[in-house]
Amino acid sequence: MKKIIFIILAVFFISLIFLPKSNPQKNISKNSSLTFQENKKIKILFGGDLMMDRRVKKSVKENFEGNYLKLFEKYLNYFNNFDYVVLNLEGPISNRGTKIGSKYSFRMEPEIIEALKNANLKVFNLANNHIFDYGKEAFDDTLKILKENEFFFFGVGQDEISAYAPLILEKYGNKVGILGFSQFLEHLKAKNSPGIAFLEEEIFERKIKEAKRIVDILIVVFHWGNEYEIEPTENQKYFAHKAIDLGADLVVGHHPHVVQKIEKYKEKLIFYSLGNFTFDQDFSEQTTKGGLVELEIEDKRIKEIYFRWLYLNEKFQIEKISDKLMISEIEGNVYKLRIAKNPQEWEKGLMFVKKPLDYDGMIFIFPEKQVRYFWNKNTFVDLKLYWLDGKEIIGKDFLPSIEKTKTILVVSSKKPVNGVIEIIK
Repeated sequence: MKKIIFIILAVFFISLIFLPKSNPQKNISKNSSLTFQENKKIKILFGGDLMMDRRVKKSVKENFEGNYLKLFEKYLNYFNNFDYVVLNLEGPISNRGTKIGSKYSFRMEPEIIEALKNANLKVFNLANNHIFDYGKEAFDDTLKILKENEFFFFGVGQDEISAYAPLILEKYGNKVGILGFSQFLEHLKAKNSPGIAFLEEEIFERKIKEAKRIVDILIVVFHWGNEYEIEPTENQKYFAHKAIDLGADLVVGHHPHVVQKIEKYKEKLIFYSLGNFTFDQDFSEQTTKGGLVELEIEDKRIKEIYFRWLYLNEKFQIEKISDKLMISEIEGNVYKLRIAKNPQEWEKGLMFVKKPLDYDGMIFIFPEKQVRYFWNKNTFVDLKLYWLDGKEIIGKDFLPSIEKTKTILVVSSKKPVNGVIEIIK
């Protein structure tokens, strides 16, 4: 018996010696039937408008010795944690071309590419009102530079077919398609010559249907709306709803330079505008912050969607990114909720917070069901409580602030629950 064991061990160690030294994953084709990656999630981050010209460029030269990476340095680990980061590129990348746009025209120098690459900002919508600001020469440079550096883009092309084709991101057995449309620059619509994917209803309908047939998840990105307006237009609502009716799983927008509302339509989310990602519009609080949308995709469906706030400082750096917020629809309203998921967070809850806030409330997630008690000790905002059994609301309560009751008030669920949502009134 000992001799048999010795022979088996000897064969095992000899086999190890002759195993190839290369990474086995690199030698597996895309069509391999091996399943070691099947359960992995694709993580995608969407942000708003990225513009690195004008006063952003000036700030980089004056404050960071020309190092554009400094704009993102505080959150490099965060951005590199995603498989893909998708932004709107607000202008061409080139040193050439003649300005043909308005006085608000942008052209970013090619030196930004290394910073974008190191920050993992490598997927861009180009269907917008600035990509032709410096003519076809700068436009062609942009496509060439992006391709040479293995970036991805969508929403433009050399003809109608390529401009309206979806960008397909395929990983871990999931195929994600992204279509981009611009409400602006109809005269530069791609047809038999280079141009953008202009938002024209007949083509829009056809391209969404075609894309949906070849991908598992379809995300439609729009450059649309009115600048600096918090509320989306009726036109935005119309095309967002229509995109979902035609098969889109998520709608994301930009151009207004402010974060617009979130809507849930037929169980799908619409982020009408994510505002600015990197910009020099420091004339208002609304234009110096933006929204981020985190997606987790697994088993050919979107499993999680979270929202975060992004804040720019006076040097146009990303100064802060908020904790992730859960998106929840209750009684027809969509709320951004902080997540309390451990004893310390359960105990503190919304104590001491005061308006104004960049979130609407908090969701408490407990490991087991039991009758829950909530009080208003050190609570300076009125709260509407929803008692949850899983995802189902089974009861409601109102908890006034301690400033109104003067003495501590306790409310409790009538049945055992494993979740509670507090909405700030």
